[in-house]
Amino acid sequence: MWVLKIGGSWITNPNLITLLKRLDKKKRGKIIIVAGGGCFADSVRYAFKKTRMSENLANSLALKSTEIFSSYMKEINKNFYLTSNKYFKKKSINVWLPSVILSNEKSFKKNWNSTSDSVAAWLSKNIQAEGLVFVKSLEKFKKINKLGVLQKKNIIDKNTSTYLKSFRGEIKITGLDILKILEKNNNWDSCIKEFSDVEL
Repeated sequence: MWVLKIGGSWITNPNLITLLKRLDKKKRGKIIIVAGGGCFADSVRYAFKKTRMSENLANSLALKSTEIFSSYMKEINKNFYLTSNKYFKKKSINVWLPSVILSNEKSFKKNWNSTSDSVAAWLSKNIQAEGLVFVKSLEKFKKINKLGVLQKKNIIDKNTSTYLKSFRGEIKITGLDILKILEKNNNWDSCIKEFSDVEL
């Protein structure tokens, strides 16, 4: 299985429907989507700054905000399967809802340096995924990218490296070019080869 983290910026991207449609055409049973929180997570951050809300509660709500995007994906594509545990349907594209497990998970750092990037990295390590793909809204990435550089540029969050230290799968990143990659390749394995590599 591959974990595919779709950034929250895709919530308002006019190409989101196309992205999900093209993903659904790939061989099912290999993809688990982790959604970003985007504008929904931003509203939690705003409330945290303006109230006496604890950081622990705010981060639990931020996890739930990713599930709003997940529900939106499900509305767009009824074939997607939403799940809050770590048991996934083999013949569906799964979308993981992290709040139930991660809200009480001690190994997951609950602070503002943990975004859905960290959620995807944590899940990838814990299910021993074949690989992890970060889907961002930038145009293109270099053929080989250093994780530390991506973190310094705030493209990937600061806590992600914590969960990938002993991860044995492949790590990839792609931008808007994922639309063309999905369109021209017949299967998921072919798509993977065109995504950019991320080195630890």
